[in-house]
Amino acid sequence: MTGDKSATRAGSFQQERDQQRRHNPDQCSWLGRTHKNQPQWNALGAGSLIFVSGGMSLAWGAGFAAHSMHVELLQLTLHMQVCWYGAALLGAVLSAVLTHRTPQRPVYVASSCLVLICGMLYLTLPEQPKAIIAARYLDGLANGLVFVPTLSTVGELSVCEMRGIFSASLEQLSYNFGIFILLSYTAIWHSGWNVTIVADQVHGLLSIVYGVVALALALTCCVESPVYLLLRRSEQAAVDALRHLQRPFVVTCETFLLLDEHKRYVAANRDLSWWQSLQRGLVPLIKIIAHRSQYALSLTNVVWRALYETAVELTPHTHTWPYVVFGTLRWSGSICVVFLMDSGGRKKPSLFGTFAGGVFAIAFASLLDRVPRMVSALTILFFFQFFAGVAHAASAVYLTEAFPLAVKPYLVALVYIAELMIRIGCCMVTPTHVDISIYFYVLGGMSLSFFLLGIFCLPETRLTTLAKAHFKIRKWFNEDF
Repeated sequence: MTGDKSATRAGSFQQERDQQRRHNPDQCSWLGRTHKNQPQWNALGAGSLIFVSGGMSLAWGAGFAAHSMHVELLQLTLHMQVCWYGAALLGAVLSAVLTHRTPQRPVYVASSCLVLICGMLYLTLPEQPKAIIAARYLDGLANGLVFVPTLSTVGELSVCEMRGIFSASLEQLSYNFGIFILLSYTAIWHSGWNVTIVADQVHGLLSIVYGVVALALALTCCVESPVYLLLRRSEQAAVDALRHLQRPFVVTCETFLLLDEHKRYVAANRDLSWWQSLQRGLVPLIKIIAHRSQYALSLTNVVWRALYETAVELTPHTHTWPYVVFGTLRWSGSICVVFLMDSGGRKKPSLFGTFAGGVFAIAFASLLDRVPRMVSALTILFFFQFFAGVAHAASAVYLTEAFPLAVKPYLVALVYIAELMIRIGCCMVTPTHVDISIYFYVLGGMSLSFFLLGIFCLPETRLTTLAKAHFKIRKWFNEDF
């Protein structure tokens, strides 16, 4: 009887919501929806800026720090390469325990302060290797602390028709923008400009800006997840949170409709034991790790070595311009599909990008040893990065949708730890020409295999609730497009 009343109430809210949209056509447009739901982005804006700083650190540690006065030490010292990953791993473990147990604001504030201190170390002590290592530890810890709560709750904070764009832009677009920024000023500092500030200080200055703005957003715009508040049985606080997540900041029928949706989501997950939740999360875990592993392999020190060796063969004296093209294309690939996540869907761009990336990876490996065709190899490597940006944009969306509530933070952390371990493993080797070829052959084979399996196994989850999205992802086979 209660369920009937709840369904009737939800149906009436939905009808009124549709009626409001008919009377207000601006809300039906993409710009209208974006303006209305902008507070959902602002609530997690601190995490986005921390991810931009993390993207710079990822590229720095992968070897793209040709601008740095520590570039030679970076290649010789494993500690300097892996310290960011180790700190991020520790942060992910800590945040997995804290997510859905403590408020998010203190985590974002602490992480913003860590990024700020990291920037100060880069800015004031650019010549000290120990200071740079300490800064990388702090930035890695900040990213690890923020990654799990951000990717766990972005789906809870955003409405279903904006969940794709918010999730993908928050993580993938932010990291790729950080990579683009670092690779761009790498080229500038090798262009011979007569400047007094060293490039590592630019890194520090940018990190300070990210840290300050992230701290301001964390203190002023952070809104707790309604799901977290409902887990604490604070329904009135959840209503207030929903009120602050959409413009105008007033309680409407749509607010109660969203509240009912969250209550049903929490109730369905409360009925599951921890073991049942874990069982339901295993199939999504396999799918997401397979997807995110290719994302991790698309930017490692082996990929940097491939770019360096092909670029230096062509332009031995000014070989850093390919860095700008490389970073621009990777970021552009993400931009091309991020804004289609809620209209074109998640599955099609993932499969298309994975297939194209796999083909270009194999083509690059086959051309790498043919010195007269270095122009072709470099061009193919550029296209590989573009399609890497296309292929993995949706992985952030799947990550926030994939897991049952009780185990979501732990499994999100496990996926992130798997990525970090792959990156650490790649730091353990100094690749030769033959190693680079094998690497790209393997990566291309993995991508094509994922494409074939993804046709049947990847779901399409656009315009669905979190509960329905999880139901689709946990099935082995999903032939929907």
